[in-house]
Amino acid sequence: MKQTVYLILLFLTISFNSFAKDIKGIYKVYVYFLPVGEVVFDIRGDRATVRGETYKSLRWIYNYTFRFEASPEGYFLYEKENKKEKVYKNQQIEKKKPWLPLIVKYIMEGKKPDTENDPHFPYKIEEKGDRVIIYPLKSKKVKKIVIKLSKNSRLPEKIDIEGKIDITLERIK
Repeated sequence: MKQTVYLILLFLTISFNSFAKDIKGIYKVYVYFLPVGEVVFDIRGDRATVRGETYKSLRWIYNYTFRFEASPEGYFLYEKENKKEKVYKNQQIEKKKPWLPLIVKYIMEGKKPDTENDPHFPYKIEEKGDRVIIYPLKSKKVKKIVIKLSKNSRLPEKIDIEGKIDITLERIK
């Protein structure tokens, strides 16, 4: 009888911990001040998927979709820009879209990433109150990423990406 109770408690504890780590957030994306699309962060345990696309009403001007996946095995990015499709892995992503792995790493770990453990992609981090500022040191496209933290969730309220094109992600769900 005691073993059955212990097994049930163990099962409930493991189940609760695995469900507690699942996080999903939807963000409206702005280029400068114009709303252009949505990005969805879906984090389940040690895996993350980030999907984004331009609004259907804007696709005649610019049609962009992407799917980013992070797991203990590495990173994967599929992107379709107008009619061109590209696939990137690991360090290629850090050059093409450095904000994706850095933000996902921050959300998944729930704390400031350890910059010394990432020799392939150096970055500097500053924490100022409810904001975290990430400077990718080798990126030509991104100067800095400002993450406004949420009090109720590991998902940030707002993400500003400053670079060749300024992009803002505001959490709507």
